[in-house]
Amino acid sequence: MIIKTLKLLFALLVILSVASVLLLFTPLGDRPLTQIFPVGEVKPIDFKNLSLKDSPNQYLVCPADYCAAPANAVSPIFNIAAGTLQKRWQKMLDHEANISRQTAINTATQETVIQRTAWVRYPDIITVEFIPLGQDRSSLAIYSRSIYGRSDFGENQKRVENWIQNFEAK
Repeated sequence: MIIKTLKLLFALLVILSVASVLLLFTPLGDRPLTQIFPVGEVKPIDFKNLSLKDSPNQYLVCPADYCAAPANAVSPIFNIAAGTLQKRWQKMLDHEANISRQTAINTATQETVIQRTAWVRYPDIITVEFIPLGQDRSSLAIYSRSIYGRSDFGENQKRVENWIQNFEAK
């Protein structure tokens, strides 16, 4: 009787392990996990009136005196027109993993994307506004935030800093 019970428990453990591997480490896992962690409604961001949540799972970069909320960092100024900045930024995002564009809410100067974490597929929302500063100068405001949890272990900050660094390197 005990051996039969142990065999049954072992079989269940093997089945659960295989199912976990399929869900977490293969494309088969995308759909169930994205259903478990939906994005919900995403709205455009008004950076000039934005107030931040009382949690550390967000990161804001803005030009000096542009955002109502205190920015975590000041965004760089680029020696290109805002439209060119936006096109180049979009090309850079084409090479990022697990990105989906929220085209329904994008405007002429603002783009929102969802990036999901590699393993559990938690969604993060990233909104970028492209800001003209004259004929051939521009900057951007970026608000990256997690939907789930209170702490993101600095992932929003790392993402934004990496994106800006990658963009400046090109």
